[in-house]
Amino acid sequence: MENQQGHSATVSSVNDQLAKATENIAEKNYAAALAVLQQIPVAARSPLALSAYALCLATVENSYKIAVNTCHDAIRKDPKNPEHYFRQGRILLLAGRKKDAIWVMRMGLRQGRHKGIIDTLAAFGIRRSPPLNFLPRSNLINKYLGLMMSRLNLR
Repeated sequence: MENQQGHSATVSSVNDQLAKATENIAEKNYAAALAVLQQIPVAARSPLALSAYALCLATVENSYKIAVNTCHDAIRKDPKNPEHYFRQGRILLLAGRKKDAIWVMRMGLRQGRHKGIIDTLAAFGIRRSPPLNFLPRSNLINKYLGLMMSRLNLR
């Protein structure tokens, strides 16, 4: 009986710590959130705690590779939660991997609506198809033809 009460107290304190860390993240106080999350034993970390820890780690310590892998573990454990995809997308943006971040966030939208993902993708805007579809977007002809068409209000 004593063991069950001790276990429920531990779960309660872990949930309290996660709530405090989530509050710190919302306030953009990543260092405080990281300190709180580091107090949670590794074995007791839920997928939400893992993805929050990964985001804080990337923001505070610039440990992008470890953060991406940690967030990927959270996605593997809880693939239906778009919050993990949002956090991994933010980590990838911090690492300068915009294309990967957009891809991950779009995968998150497949799991469900998430205001953060929608707002982030909307901030990037929608790219129109290149003027010459048979050439890659990065081709100089496509770049300058697209710029010229935009300036002439043909697009």
